[in-house]
Amino acid sequence: MLKKAFLLLALLCASSAAWAQDPDQPTTYDPNATAESLGLEPYRAPEGFFPIFPWDHTANWVGSFQSLEEGFKSMAECSCTLSSFVDDERGVQAAKENGLKCIYEIRLDPSDKSDGNRRGSFETRNLTEEEIQEQTANLDLVIKERVESTKDDPDVIGYYLCDEPGAYHFRLLGTAVAAVKKYAPGKLAYINLYPGYASTIGADVDSQLGTHTFREYLERFVQEVKPQFISYDNYMIEYSDDLRNIGRGVSHFVDLFEIRDVAQKYELPFWYIGSSLNIMEESSPPSPMRYAYQMYTALAAGAEGITWFLYYPPEPEWRDGPVDDQEGKTVYWLYMREINEQMKALGTYLLAYKNVACGMTPLYSPEEAPNLPQFPALPDNVLKNVSIKFSGNASTFESEPKLMIGEFKQKEGENVAALAVNLNISISERIYFELPDGYKTLKVVSPIDGSETVVTDEQLKDGFWILPGHGKLFVFEK
Repeated sequence: MLKKAFLLLALLCASSAAWAQDPDQPTTYDPNATAESLGLEPYRAPEGFFPIFPWDHTANWVGSFQSLEEGFKSMAECSCTLSSFVDDERGVQAAKENGLKCIYEIRLDPSDKSDGNRRGSFETRNLTEEEIQEQTANLDLVIKERVESTKDDPDVIGYYLCDEPGAYHFRLLGTAVAAVKKYAPGKLAYINLYPGYASTIGADVDSQLGTHTFREYLERFVQEVKPQFISYDNYMIEYSDDLRNIGRGVSHFVDLFEIRDVAQKYELPFWYIGSSLNIMEESSPPSPMRYAYQMYTALAAGAEGITWFLYYPPEPEWRDGPVDDQEGKTVYWLYMREINEQMKALGTYLLAYKNVACGMTPLYSPEEAPNLPQFPALPDNVLKNVSIKFSGNASTFESEPKLMIGEFKQKEGENVAALAVNLNISISERIYFELPDGYKTLKVVSPIDGSETVVTDEQLKDGFWILPGHGKLFVFEK
């Protein structure tokens, strides 16, 4: 877990080349590859199940925190749907007793140098082909043994393999994913990737990605590992002090659109991991806006699962988390619960929809930030003729309204939907729009329970308020 903090510090010396492909660098992946040509098998979550969970390892709780049973009860009360990662039958049972599904640990972390019995090495640098083949056989055996007792348990949705591998781990990770598919059909092989601000080849630090760009890293991961989904973490909303340092905060959107693009190209779901505490000493405490901002923007981009780093504070310098070092719930636990409830309601509702477009108003002008990337413009297929207003007294607090819209199409049906997210960090916005052609009925989906409320013509004319960092889901019927 210390690696997470180091990674943020590495941002200061990592190359910005991760944002775009350098035309002078050779292409190390097939740009014409498709989901079909790679034979990808995307993960399908249990029907009606939207994954929400804290990115904690229960093996790290021993001697530090409360029992699994009490911890998982607390997570269920916090509106999680998955427990933290478990590594024994007791953990599986504790998750079940609290109505949670779980991911079982195999853990082949590059950073974990402990024990060779349960966790195998899978780095290929400086190895001969014979040594790689030996590791391949060992990985297959380890995974076969580890999944045996839980492969038929419907409450174990998959197996944790690895956190933040470099490209030099991909070959053997492909073996591990294939082994999970072979020995536990239908289960998820869980791998979490680096964010785009990890160091690239050519940066002034040892390369974490093992590639020249983030796009190259993602493409090679899909093509070499053949995963069932994409998971990644990005804590730049926190580390930018809620976007007040836009040079850092822009990374949240860079990664979000890049991950979305690759996931859609290969027809894979993606999950997002956001920050739920203060990892960096200089960060301000997490606010309800910060909790909402991370998850609503991810949901608008099409995320099909959300994760929090972390639930319990593993390091003394990390603070302001959902649970304190005395095992007590904090005010941040309340914030997390509120957003989890909203994500559960809206995320579950959107399982019946496919994300088909996503864009946003500019966060800054090209003149203000000529070296920072721009993002796709607001789509206008669902919310027509959008306009945004502040309240009458707001002009002195913010420069321009800012909005993100994700568009969705019903998988089996003709309905369309749009999730509008207020990208301002401190002030509510009022959004106005017209119905798309051919659609007569507008409904708003409740973030409390996913119920629908029909909007009258008068209500549509009055517009809709959206809180800072929050979103509103609109559904249209013919």
